Amino acid sequence: MAPKTTFICPYCFEKHKLSEVQFRCTNKRCKDYDDVEMTKYENGNLKMPKQGKRTFTVPTKNAFAVAQSGKCPDCGNTTYKRVCPSCHNELPESSLTGKDMIISVVGSRATGKSHFVGVIIKELRDRISVSFDGSLEGFSDSYQRWESTFGDKLYNNGEKLELTMSSVQNVNNGAYRPLIFKLKLKHKTFFKENIDSFTFVFFDTAGEDLNDEDTMSTVNKYICKSAGIIFLLDPMQIPAVVNQLDESTVKRAAGIDWRKATKADDIMTRVSNLIRNDKKMSDTQKIDIPVAAVFSKFDAIESIVPQDCTVHNPSPHCSEKRFDLSDWHNVNSEIVALLHEWNAEAFISQLETNYSTYSYFAASALGLNNNPTSDGHIERPRPHRIEDPVLWILKENGVIKGK
Repeated sequence: MAPKTTFICPYCFEKHKLSEVQFRCTNKRCKDYDDVEMTKYENGNLKMPKQGKRTFTVPTKNAFAVAQSGKCPDCGNTTYKRVCPSCHNELPESSLTGKDMIISVVGSRATGKSHFVGVIIKELRDRISVSFDGSLEGFSDSYQRWESTFGDKLYNNGEKLELTMSSVQNVNNGAYRPLIFKLKLKHKTFFKENIDSFTFVFFDTAGEDLNDEDTMSTVNKYICKSAGIIFLLDPMQIPAVVNQLDESTVKRAAGIDWRKATKADDIMTRVSNLIRNDKKMSDTQKIDIPVAAVFSKFDAIESIVPQDCTVHNPSPHCSEKRFDLSDWHNVNSEIVALLHEWNAEAFISQLETNYSTYSYFAASALGLNNNPTSDGHIERPRPHRIEDPVLWILKENGVIKGK
């Protein structure tokens, strides 16, 4: 992995030079200061700023390295706590030395974003990372917050997740702090075995936050810094699909009336405009962030998808310990054909004229035949092909190989 001179904060998503990293004193007896940066990050009252220990920089002559420790100018205490200069959140080691893997999960309201995020983190930790000779570790309180926000309901209580509240309505809710994990993968050379580390950042965005570009530019800065975008398409918001399904299936799978949902191609346009404005790109330039367009809720539409399609089969990538290019090509072709059949050409056109790298997938976070009981409970998630878009993004970023 090539040495880096800059990093992206996994909390505020601002880009900085490594030389700009700050340290925070950890001596409880040291003087407290007004922490304006943290107060701004948490949307607090600047007239009553949050209190925190002193932050300071440690000069270094090496542009490719960050000091491991620093001495507080006030008390002389040695501290190892490194923080972002913009928001003063603690920085994981992998953000400073490894590759940033910010994965944006976007889509209109009720497309299944929360279920996707909740389940993919569990799968990455317990199954996917292990299959690729690695591990996934939570940073700070990320795993605990995953448990309280997603894990307890999905895996312990058998409950479906509620729709995510808009960040604009609930700016101080801790749920809107990103979930940060460190992915470690073994990397073998002729002489020894190395460990590559990657900072994985997941953010559960409410569908309303994508409804206008002003809101998006405020709360969705992370999209522009993404290593890949997973764009969830709700088949329950496609009239040609709804017309083929029985009423009970539609009622079970549809979070909202499709007639009231923001169209996927409109969301795609807004996301594209947001990125172009951030990167100062013209309308004629294609965006180079890989986009995985994913039919969510595949469990609801599997009955109307031709039975000889590859997408019905379990994902082969983890068992083969590589990204199976043949399987990926088959699924991609099948989903494109279905989008054309279901008159969703507008979305295809938006994606293919705005992005240079894209692919189509289908997945179910809860799994096939996992319908809620009469009291609304579900069985433990048995996801179907949920790993495919994430592994494809990793392949496009050179993290894993395809064959």
